[in-house]
Amino acid sequence: MFLILLIKGFIIGIAFIIPGVSGGTLAIYLGVYDKLLYAITHVFKEFKKSFLFLLPIFIGLFASIVLLAKLLGWLISFNSVITLSFFIGLLLGGIPSLYQKIKGNRISIFSILSFVIAFSAVMLLLIGKLNNSSSAIDHFDFKVWTYLFILLVGILSAATMVVPGISGSALLITLGVYTAIVTDVVGNILDFSLLGYNLQVLIPFGVGAVIGIFLISKLIEIVIKKYVVQTYSAIIGFIIASAIVIVFEMTDQTTAIDFKDQTPIYANLFNYLSDNIGSMIIGIIALILGIFVAFQLVKIDRLFSHDKDQIN
Repeated sequence: MFLILLIKGFIIGIAFIIPGVSGGTLAIYLGVYDKLLYAITHVFKEFKKSFLFLLPIFIGLFASIVLLAKLLGWLISFNSVITLSFFIGLLLGGIPSLYQKIKGNRISIFSILSFVIAFSAVMLLLIGKLNNSSSAIDHFDFKVWTYLFILLVGILSAATMVVPGISGSALLITLGVYTAIVTDVVGNILDFSLLGYNLQVLIPFGVGAVIGIFLISKLIEIVIKKYVVQTYSAIIGFIIASAIVIVFEMTDQTTAIDFKDQTPIYANLFNYLSDNIGSMIIGIIALILGIFVAFQLVKIDRLFSHDKDQIN
């Protein structure tokens, strides 16, 4: 059980690194989302059970972020089309399993409205990002407001990772702090020469993340129990919109070495398509592979988890 939860936590941690991928969505695909919410919201009432459930997940999540931040950052810089296509497939491939949760229930106007609102909310964030011409933050200049800002970013990031379909990493990009936090701090967390600077970022961010998780988890737990069909309709809306967001994160790798400096593909789409046919073909293969992996994750969870990773 510990190892299974550790692996699931490791997979969920990828969402913090890849723009557009939601930790909550991966948690649903892996069959731990409801239990994760329960453990967080009952951590004081049922401390031992909650702690034993959360410990391997958070160890796996932290290990994933530390170990994969550099690798995935390099892969995205090397060819974001291929890398991000895989994660689009991973997101879309799990939608049938979400539909199964509401299959047989009447799809009301409120369910459709939930889908539309969720989809539109993510699209508005995307439009805001595309229209935001302000430069991203590469390095924090520590003042009182800086710590408060990082704390707020931690709260928002954690909240988005609890809500399925909303990407914490995409939010960091929108706020202009993805490079400053994920690439420069998390990616260099084992560089002890930067320990002082890294801790000044990680401590307020971590405190904010804990606050954000506890603030939103109870609300989500109540909503899912009372409004199952509407909630999962909204989640599907979030996921489909997130896939579109990831498409807009794709860049032309020939324009610069680092991902943050590369030109977005949408800025010169037709030229990119004509000059990079090979990348597009491999990207389609990666997309199909991502869908296949999502199917397998759901299948493996159904096969092995059952009640093995239940918290109560």
